[in-house]
Amino acid sequence: MKLRSLVLDQKELGLCKKTIERKIKDSVVGCGSTGAIVGLSGGIDSSLVFCLAVNSGIRVHAMIMPEESVSAKQDVVDAVKLAEDANVAYSLIKINAAVNAFDSSFPWEEFDSSKRRVALGNAKARVRMVYDYLAANSSGMLVLGTGNRTEILLGYATKYGDGGVDIQPIGALYKSQVRQLASYVGIPQKIIDKVPTAGLWKGQTDEGELGASYSDMDRILYALVEEGKSVEEAAELVCGNVGLVRKLEERMERNEHKRCLPPVVGLFD
Repeated sequence: MKLRSLVLDQKELGLCKKTIERKIKDSVVGCGSTGAIVGLSGGIDSSLVFCLAVNSGIRVHAMIMPEESVSAKQDVVDAVKLAEDANVAYSLIKINAAVNAFDSSFPWEEFDSSKRRVALGNAKARVRMVYDYLAANSSGMLVLGTGNRTEILLGYATKYGDGGVDIQPIGALYKSQVRQLASYVGIPQKIIDKVPTAGLWKGQTDEGELGASYSDMDRILYALVEEGKSVEEAAELVCGNVGLVRKLEERMERNEHKRCLPPVVGLFD
């Protein structure tokens, strides 16, 4: 289905819900899996994917993987409540021990220390991916991703971390559309209203890192990608900030590698 605008009407929301649930079930059944693993953080994206997976009728197992002293306690409470209210099995694993093992054993002094926080943040996302696949491989399940179209276009994901999944159920929905569908599905409003964060370090937020609100980013990306506007046209249409629009376009181009399989070197090209 092709979405005609960022704002979805009730019919489109119903069709989105039905389509995603069907695609999740078809993916699981089609490859002979026994169900799906969802990394459930307590944020809007993972909560929506979790509920759609449960609604699809497949077996679901939630992986709740906080980092003590970094992850908000309320997020853990909300994730556990979602799983328990849905009568879905879940595993609660603190990732501190695994992250600390990497941090303490890596020779940081041999590399650029200014990149340490980001590098370790990416390692945290990859630790969660490893736990997801330990669960998936141990139970014959697929791993469902929780990335939305805004994040995917901008490459705002860790390669082989939160980007390391088997299917991206909400990957065609911009963040603002995720909020609309979450409300339609019945996700608690307190989860919908949370400040988006990847939870990679204390105080980290998506919009703080990306340098713009999701509202502006969605409208800019929609103009550039879906409507084929130029940088100048998108800026005039959305925010008047040519610099911001160009920055987002450059980020999309720079992170193209995150949206593709690794290139195979052609020997006879």
